[in-house]
Parts: sequence; structure tokens; C-alpha cells
Amino acid sequence: MVDAIGVRAAGNVGAYTAWVLLAYGLLLPSTFVAFRGRLAVDARAPETWKALGGGLFALLAYGVVVAAFALGPAGPITAIRETSVVFAAFIGRLFLGETLTPRRVGACALVALGAICLGFQP
Repeated sequence: MVDAIGVRAAGNVGAYTAWVLLAYGLLLPSTFVAFRGRLAVDARAPETWKALGGGLFALLAYGVVVAAFALGPAGPITAIRETSVVFAAFIGRLFLGETLTPRRVGACALVALGAICLGFQP
């Protein structure tokens, strides 16, 4: 809801998204350093590049959702946005070797069912 209200009040999707990402980009590393100490990044580690790629896709996805909030009602957009957990579970399984436990599969099924219910027109 905050993003939906914020982007409509800002009047510019790109500017709103850039400011939010700038704030997060400053706050998250500084919070990490405050609680855990020095932040070390090893550019030679494969995990670093996976994290960078995932982060870039997350930024892109956030921008798309914020743009959608500027164009339509927040309720259905938010519900559809939550289907990303289904994709995340399968991507985690395929590329990161994570296990799909019955609990995860059940949660994904509930999210997918909710999205289907939103699209159902009696």
C-alpha cells in the first residue's frame, strides 16, 4: 500500500522507484555494518555473481510492480505480486539446489490458488 500511495503521490514512476532504491541502497549496507561489523565482498566468488544477478532481477521486478501500481488498483496487483514466491521456490530448486518440502509446495499452491481466485469471473 505504501508503494501504491507513494507512486501516485510522486506522479513519476521512475523518480519514485529511484528514490526508494537509493534509500534502501544506503540503509541496508549501513545497517549490516552496524550490526555485524565489516562488510566484505569477494568478487572472485561465484556466489557474489549469483547474488548480483538476483539483486538486479529484484530491482527490475520492483520497478515493474511500482509501475503497475501507478496504472491500476493496488489490491489485485499486490495479490498477483505475491505469486513471485512460487517462481522463487522453483528457481531455488532448479538453480540453487534447494529442496521443495511439502510445506513449501503447499504454500505455493495456496498462493497460486489465490491468484486463480482473483481472475475467476462467475
